[in-house]
Amino acid sequence: MKRKKTDKPDGRCATCPRWDRWHIRIPKPEEQRKLIELYRKSGAKTKSDYVRGRLLDEPFKVITEDKSAIEYYRKLSEITAQIHKIGVLYNQAVRAINSYHSVKTAQLLLQKLEQYSLQIISLQEQAIALTIDYRKR
Repeated sequence: MKRKKTDKPDGRCATCPRWDRWHIRIPKPEEQRKLIELYRKSGAKTKSDYVRGRLLDEPFKVITEDKSAIEYYRKLSEITAQIHKIGVLYNQAVRAINSYHSVKTAQLLLQKLEQYSLQIISLQEQAIALTIDYRKR
């Protein structure tokens, strides 16, 4: 199959128009900036997906970044990581108790479990207090 000679840079020719190819121009720089900003907020993967969604009235999400919440998210992430670490230790202690050990070892491990439980509770209280402070702002 031989290709038709085209005189346009994108491969179009006058005798074989393609309806699925659309080109638009946005001549005003302020409109370009506005469109680019809306595209970035939309979370769309490509500009084409964003424009297609807007033209066809498809729902799309808008992602906004709250600069004041960065510190809150950082602290909450630290608390979550600490809870995860303690949870791992807690699980290890429970597995050790379930395996066959002496009574003395089991008592020591139960004391550790109590300490881990108290630490988890205090970290959860910190997370709750942090969230309440953030919501008050």
